[in-house]
Amino acid sequence: MKILVLNPSTIFTKNVVRDVLYGCWCGGKRIGGGTVPPFALLGVATLLKKDGNQVEFIDAQAEQIALERIYPRIIDKEMIVISTSTMTFEEDASLLEALKQRKPSILTIAFGSHPTFLPQATLARPGVDVAVQREPEYIIRDIARCLREGKRWQNTAGIAFKENNAHISNPEYPFIDNLDDLPFPDLSLLPKNVDYFNPIVKRMPYMTVATSRGCPGKCSFCTAPAFDGNKVRFQSAEYVLEEIKYFISCGYREIYFRDDTFFVDKKRDAEICRAIIADKFDVTWIANARIGMIDKEMMRLAKAAGCHTIKFGVESGDQGVLDRAHKGYDIAHAIATFKWARELGLATHAHLMLGMPGDNEETIRKTIRFSKTLNATTATFGICTPYPGAPLYEEVLRAHPEIKDGSQFDLSKLHVTGLFNETYSDIKRGKLERYIQKAYRSFYLDPRVLYDLARQIRSADDIKRIALAGSRVLDFSFFGNKE
Repeated sequence: MKILVLNPSTIFTKNVVRDVLYGCWCGGKRIGGGTVPPFALLGVATLLKKDGNQVEFIDAQAEQIALERIYPRIIDKEMIVISTSTMTFEEDASLLEALKQRKPSILTIAFGSHPTFLPQATLARPGVDVAVQREPEYIIRDIARCLREGKRWQNTAGIAFKENNAHISNPEYPFIDNLDDLPFPDLSLLPKNVDYFNPIVKRMPYMTVATSRGCPGKCSFCTAPAFDGNKVRFQSAEYVLEEIKYFISCGYREIYFRDDTFFVDKKRDAEICRAIIADKFDVTWIANARIGMIDKEMMRLAKAAGCHTIKFGVESGDQGVLDRAHKGYDIAHAIATFKWARELGLATHAHLMLGMPGDNEETIRKTIRFSKTLNATTATFGICTPYPGAPLYEEVLRAHPEIKDGSQFDLSKLHVTGLFNETYSDIKRGKLERYIQKAYRSFYLDPRVLYDLARQIRSADDIKRIALAGSRVLDFSFFGNKE
């Protein structure tokens, strides 16, 4: 089987962070021009290759490859695989349609949040033959096996597909119980001479990876719980340590753990950190944490093991807004957590959202002030958006059926345009959009933040990293997200 695994490009921006399976993606100047290796797609490509298929991997976003340059590369292919999310679905579906027009016999497969939560809407687009629901690795492997062996791939669990002008949905594929069974990503598939840039990464080159699936949180705006199930599943400490060794052997110096929440299983996390210290791994890393699930001692251990930055979903500075979103933490605990990190010399990144359920102008101003009270090293601000798979989307859908599949929330509007926020917050759309830029100006023009960023400079690479990211963020702060 000859298969193309494709990470599509977009006309809206040069940088898109489109990696995590449940589709929480970002793009543009607002995130400082950050890019990531598409590890979810890479994992699918790796498994297909190990199963005996001839796999070509194209990261069209990283290489800025236009559609016309992809046409010649599908001539000998029997299958195309992409990942997609609501905010990229319109573009991704149009791309598949164009490729299918060039080669009608090719089987087009889409996985990710949009096919998972809205398989029928996904299949309504003429370019999409198969919508894969939830975890894609084994499902797509099984489809390829059936095609290779002349069996009926339509019997594969976990898919919706078109047959005789009808849309058919099969039973769900079970979640992967043992994540250690998945192979390490085949890094040779990544494009050569592409340096993925991320403003918080300090040592290049870097690699992204997820060592668990699922999140203990149940935030009303998030799609992860519905995508990954109610149970958090982990790779073992032994597996994670071997994978880190593999990345180091391939020349990588930093790892960005993209787990929804890395610090969940304290025993596993401590085992990983202590082994990194004992074996003197030459690696630094970044990870996500949930306020209330990491204490100062774990932070201390993580820093000793090479962690330099921890990212937190803070979301709001108003307790009522947090409670309505089911964030599960209190303001005082957030302040203490960021204080611990600063005392230990750990950098922090705060994710915040405006226009959340219950927000009004006063709570938004409170959130902006709170972002500075936390004394985080860096921060991002975005407009809360209801995406399929999240309880918030269902709430909006009941009141406004015109939201349809949500794909009008494309990358040109992602996190910078208010859409249906007036359904659940008390602020007009235009004001909400102005508050986003105001939040960035308020945070990044604070002398304490500028001083912190200046203190990070240790080399010419640091100057380039901070200057590039800073210029992009300040550009957004004053002129918006247009490229």
